[in-house]
Amino acid sequence: MSKLYLKAMEEVVQRNTDNTNRITEQAQGFVVSENATDSLLHTSFDLTTAQSIVKHLHASFLKLAQSCVRDLDTEDKLCFLRVKTRKHEFLVSPEDAFTVTVVL
Repeated sequence: MSKLYLKAMEEVVQRNTDNTNRITEQAQGFVVSENATDSLLHTSFDLTTAQSIVKHLHASFLKLAQSCVRDLDTEDKLCFLRVKTRKHEFLVSPEDAFTVTVVL
């Protein structure tokens, strides 16, 4: 790996340090769910709240956002989704096998 590449990576990490610190300080909790079945793998919330997050965000809204990205460019995929409401902010990161959602 070249020094220019390492320097560029370091700059990206430094630019995002504030976001990472804010997320870890303000997070109310998280949910990790399996994509194939939308079942819970791990959560810091009670079961009812976690299932509600998966049902409303993952099962419908996230799939709609992924579909829109694919419609725009078939070679692209959704990497990160941020949804802000009056009460909460949801940071959703879909992976191939699972989806992680952080609630702020």
